[in-house]
Amino acid sequence: MLNDLLDFLRPVRFYALLLLLPLAWFAWGGLTGTRLLGDDNESTETLNAPGTRSHGHGGRGLYFHK
Repeated sequence: MLNDLLDFLRPVRFYALLLLLPLAWFAWGGLTGTRLLGDDNESTETLNAPGTRSHGHGGRGLYFHK
C-alpha cells in the first residue's frame, strides 16, 4: 500500500518537497513562536534622517503605526 503511494508520487516528488519545506518551516515557526519575517522592533522612525525634509509637519512623522 505504501509502495503504491510512493510509486504514484515519484514523478512529482520534487514539487511535493518544494511545497512541504516552506510548510514545515512555517509550522515550526508557529509552534516555537519564532518570527520568520520581520521583528518586534517597534521603535519610531528617524525623523531627522539625512536627505529628508520637514514640509511643515512640525517634527511629526508622516506615518504613525502603533
